[in-house]
Formats: sequence, structure tokens, C-alpha cells
Amino acid sequence: MKVRNVIIIAGVLALAAAGYFGWRQWRQGQPGEVGAATTTALVTTRTAITTVESSGPVEPQQQATLALKSGGTVTAVNVQVGQGVTAGQVLVVVDPGTAAATLAQAQADRLSAQTALDDLLTPATALQIANAEKAIVDAQAGLDKAQDALEALTSIDLGYYQDQVDAAQAALVTAQQNAEKTNIGDLKAAVERATAELETKTNALNDAQTAQAQCPDCTTVFVNALGRRMKLSDVQDQYDAAVTAMRIAQLNYEQALTNSSDAVKTAEDNLADAQANLADAQARNQNPDALELAQRQAALTVAQATLADAQEKLADLQAGPEAKDVADAQRRVEIAQSKLDALEAQELTAPFAGEVLAVNVQVGDPASAGQAALMLANRSQLHVDVAVDESDVSTITVGDPVTLTVDALPNLTLTGSVGAIDTFGQTVQGLVRYTVRVDVAGSNPTLYLNMTANATIVTNVQAEALAVPLDAVQFDDAGEFVNRQRTDGAFERVDIVSGETEDDYVFVTGDLRAGDRVEVIAPVDTPAGPGGLFGGGGR
Repeated sequence: MKVRNVIIIAGVLALAAAGYFGWRQWRQGQPGEVGAATTTALVTTRTAITTVESSGPVEPQQQATLALKSGGTVTAVNVQVGQGVTAGQVLVVVDPGTAAATLAQAQADRLSAQTALDDLLTPATALQIANAEKAIVDAQAGLDKAQDALEALTSIDLGYYQDQVDAAQAALVTAQQNAEKTNIGDLKAAVERATAELETKTNALNDAQTAQAQCPDCTTVFVNALGRRMKLSDVQDQYDAAVTAMRIAQLNYEQALTNSSDAVKTAEDNLADAQANLADAQARNQNPDALELAQRQAALTVAQATLADAQEKLADLQAGPEAKDVADAQRRVEIAQSKLDALEAQELTAPFAGEVLAVNVQVGDPASAGQAALMLANRSQLHVDVAVDESDVSTITVGDPVTLTVDALPNLTLTGSVGAIDTFGQTVQGLVRYTVRVDVAGSNPTLYLNMTANATIVTNVQAEALAVPLDAVQFDDAGEFVNRQRTDGAFERVDIVSGETEDDYVFVTGDLRAGDRVEVIAPVDTPAGPGGLFGGGGR
């Protein structure tokens, strides 16, 4: 990239002025020296033009590499390099019979896109709504269950387990009391009565047997215990009945004792279990199992997401499709249809009018989807993208006039204007540069793409700008100045600020008017002073 000429010239001027004016001051301060010849010149007005220069390649308005839509065999190439084409013109044809699989996939994609659009536009049925509502109910039940499971792990109801312990303790007391009653109750009294009755019947039987032995022929015997006479067999029957009654009473009593003991044992076991459950609940309440806690929390998260999804699906069914979703689905159908149309035709057409730059396929070539077939460019409007330093880009505006020269065509000069300025700069080797697009006016058949063009951008034009000869500008510690000649011939100091140069003149600002005369210091040959001009010898 080139920088502004005015900056380079101004820099050289500053160096020259520093050396020259230093030399002049030295010369004027030397007593007895000839010094410099003094003349005057008019202050004039000129047109000051500020420019920014850069370069870049010539580029077309449009350029594209055209690729085949699918695979097959090339059956026709209708253009050649350098040929002009119109938008929509068929450039290359591929045999559709060799791309059956690709065509079938495109047809399936088109059907899938259309089905998705139809489903989106079809109103929800009562069954779909009912199923969506049921899904919410099921999801809510699952969420409640997951919440209960998590709460059961992290907030155990110790009161429940304490109630179980209290109930078990009460049951044990009841069982113990029942066992005590058994020991002193009716069953024990029944055994005692049966024992006494058996003893009575045993004595009666003994007495009857003794009496029978004393009177073998007697049909009855006197039973002292009963106070009457009875047959020995009847006495024996009563004795047997008393034995049976005794055995039954003892069995009932023993069974009652066993049942009471079992009830106490069961109550004790139940109490131990309830106490263990309470202790376990207390331990889990203080320190739940980390793995189980994570699993139940994850289950709760899944249940919440499931419910939200079910609610969203019901809301979608009830509200119908959103306009954006319908537009997206329609766009997918259009894209699928466009691909299908292109595959069915198997024709590559020109997207815009232009000139063929390259042809990469021939008739009979096997082709594949995405293969670059040819390059096309529209050269009716050319432009040059140039890089401009950040220090200069702010001086450029869209519409600024531009003069262009081409290295490869030294006798060609073109005009143009600034068409666009990128607002985002690129940093290259520490310098920030911005791309400025220069639109070339008209067209020239000798101007080829990618030729290097040099652009001179006119950023400012100032008419009637004051200009003085370079040798009129002097400077000292106070700054730049010129000596203006008064009407009486004497000179007076006028402070100025110098700017751009043109030929042997420099543009200045200050308390000057066109027509004023200023002193011009023309150096003459003298012996070299200390250091001379620029620190060297004299002129």
C-alpha cells in the first residue's frame, strides 16, 4: 500500500527546511559575510488537492464457481472459455439415469418434508388431546411418587416409628398380663377342681373294691364317700370319668400357658423389630445413603422434565402451530423440491449473466455431486478493493472520485469512485488497515481480472488556497513564519502553518492575502559553515 504523497513531501520539506533555515540563520548571524540574496514573491492562490493512494486487484461485480448438483455422466457442455452467457442458460447436462440413488433420496426427502408440513397444519384430534392430557396425569403421578421417595429418604417420619414402638410395648404388656391371668385364672381352678374330684372318685373306688372283696356275692357295695350303695362298675365309671375330666382340665391349662408364652414371645419380637426400625430411621435421617439420594434426586429431575414435556405437548396441540414453524416447514419443502427439480433435470444453469472463465468438465466425464464444473464472472462492472491505513481511512467518504492506473497497461488511465468502506479493520504486522472498494467507471476490454490497479483517491479539494514559494517559509523557536513586505518596503513577521506542496510552492494558512509580497531567501554559494546544509558543506 502507498501512503499519501502529501505526507512524504511534507516530511522531506520539513527536513529540508530545518537544514536550510538553520543554515540561513547561521549565515545571517555571521558578520562580514555576503549572506543570501533577498528577493520577493507574490502570495498566490491555487487549488489544493489531498489524496490517498493504494493498490489492489481488479475484480468483477459477480463471480462464482458453479458445482454439479449430483453425480452422473456429463452428456453435454454447452459453453467454452471466454463465451458470454445469459442468466438461466443451460451450461452443463448430466445423464439422470446414472444418478438413480441420489434421485430416489431427493424424492424421499421431498415426501418427508411435505409430510412434516401436513402434520403441522392438521388440527389436533380429540384422541390426541385426550392422550396428551393422560400423559400429564401419568407424569404428575410419577412426579408425586419421585417426590415422596426423596422425602422418605431425606425427611423420615420418626413419629411413625415411635408409634410402632409404643404399640409394640403396649402389646407386650397385654400379653404378659394375659399370661399372668392364665396362671391364676379359671383354667387353673378347673384343674384343681378336677384333681379334687379325681381324688374323691379314687377313694370311692378303693372303698368299693375293698367292700366287694369282703362280699364277693354282693351286687352292690357301700360307698362311704357317697353315703349310698352302688355297683362296683358304676363306681369304676365315675372314677374313669373323673380321670378324663382331670386330663382335659390339665390339657386346657397347659395349652393356655403355651399360648400365653407364645403371645409374650411374639410381642417381645415385635417390640425388638419396632425398636430396630426406629433406630435405623434415626440413622438414615441423620446420614442418608449418598448413592440412593443421588438416584432419587435424578429420578425427581426426570419426572419433572417428563411432566413439563407433557404439558408443553398439550399446549402445542391446543394452540396449533406457530407461524415461524409453518414458515420453516414450508421452506424445507421448497428446498427439497428445488433439489429434486435440479436432480430430475440434471442441468447446470447460469445464475447470472456473465462470461465463462474456466470449464472443468468434458462430455463423457464421470461427475460427482459438488464437483466444480465451471467458473463464471460478470465483468460489466469492475471494482478494486484497496487497503487503507487507519490514519487515512477517516478522510475517505463514499462517492470520493478516484483515478486508476494499471501496471500492466501504462498508457491506460481510468476513473471511478469510492463505493464502500469496511468498518471492520484487519491487523497486518501491527498495522490496522481497512478495505475500501473503488468502483471503476465504464469498462475496458483490455482490463483483465486480477490485474494490479493503482488507485488515487481524492479526499479533499480546496479552491483559492494561499500558496507561497518554499524558500519564503522560515522558522525559529516560535514556529513557522514569512516576512511580508509593507508598503514602505520594510518587512514584518507573519506567523503561518505550512501544509501540502505543489511544484515549488507550499500551501499555508495565516494572516496573508493573495497579492501580498513575501521575502524569498535564495541561497548563494559560500564557504561551508559549521556543519553546512544538513550538517554538510555549503551550496
